[in-house]
Amino acid sequence: MDAAERLFAERGIDAVSLRTINAEAGYSVAALHYHFATRDGLIRALLERAQPPMFAQRAAMIAALGEAPAPPLEGIVAALVMPLTAGMLEDFPASVAKLRFLVRLSFDRSPYLARIIEESFALFRPLLRRALPGVDERTLTRCWRFAADLAQQALANALEGHLGSPAGVTPRRPQLERFLTDLIAFIAGGLQAAAHAAAHGEAAARSGASTRSAAL
Repeated sequence: MDAAERLFAERGIDAVSLRTINAEAGYSVAALHYHFATRDGLIRALLERAQPPMFAQRAAMIAALGEAPAPPLEGIVAALVMPLTAGMLEDFPASVAKLRFLVRLSFDRSPYLARIIEESFALFRPLLRRALPGVDERTLTRCWRFAADLAQQALANALEGHLGSPAGVTPRRPQLERFLTDLIAFIAGGLQAAAHAAAHGEAAARSGASTRSAAL
């Protein structure tokens, strides 16, 4: 499964066959067919292996935010970002490989991940509406997708470059914590800017309507 995860991430879902994975892992031609039947079966198994730790941490964070009178925007963003780092300090290469596989599924518009992304947004939507009450649904959805894409890409494909650490080397905890703090603040700032722009646009539209009414 590790070989499959890596090959899918490197080459894309449609470019990797079960035969290729068997050869890379040193298995017989029929090994993966026996265990998973199809490539889709293998992808589902990889998702079932990768996601439970993330889901458990995210659910706990969202539940805590839901009890807050006014959930802070950075706290909501942290509930998006922090679960993606599950296991990163314990096994950095495996954690990054898992994230790169998930990012590739997203890039390839996998129907499996699309459904999961929509379900995840449904959990965040009530919190985001409370934290950003002036943002319309379309803008909120678009901006949150930007946020999710940025978080995944930053952690899966840009983390080592930002930290200046060699590929595959586990970062020091203070390094990783500082990076995550900056990433969360940056994403929260972008969401806040979108809220400000939406509010400004509505105010401008009302002002224009009033001017036209007065002219009539």
